[in-house]
Amino acid sequence: MAQDAVNAAIKSGNLSPTTGCLTQNLRLIGGDGWEPSHFTVLTQQYVRMKKTHGGKVVPVVMDTAAAKHLSHAYGTLAERVATIAQNECLGKRLAHGYPFLEAEVAYCARHEYCESAVDFIARRSRLAFLDTDAANRALPRIIEILAAEHNWDKSRQKKELQKAKEFLETFKSSKNAQFP
Repeated sequence: MAQDAVNAAIKSGNLSPTTGCLTQNLRLIGGDGWEPSHFTVLTQQYVRMKKTHGGKVVPVVMDTAAAKHLSHAYGTLAERVATIAQNECLGKRLAHGYPFLEAEVAYCARHEYCESAVDFIARRSRLAFLDTDAANRALPRIIEILAAEHNWDKSRQKKELQKAKEFLETFKSSKNAQFP
């Protein structure tokens, strides 16, 4: 994203770059020792524990899509998220058709200072930008997990839900589009 932003600024301002892209080799947290094949460790060594609708806890394989997502999003720290999914029964997907796991909400609250539902759906998972309906359906569970992590009372949970729904409403093109 950084490279794209700088390239757009260079093009927009009709500027000449003085050096090549420096972000290509910049390692972020979780980047040390990461390899593109790192996701295979997750598929081979972890399961996702989740509750069924009846409340029964069942193991589910760490599928390739979820493992690749965790590996690319968290690098070598993906194993921490996988451990939460496995050991704390937070292995269920937040939204059908997307690889985001409940464990990510807990991980982000504990280790990445995620303090709101909007923060998670917009900045951590970007689900709000990918599919507002899926984000809307995932909100109650996201808020439930954040509430457990941050000791929110019912009032705070209600406010979080309201703020997040208002945020998602801004994505409804028919309400925001202006036609000449």
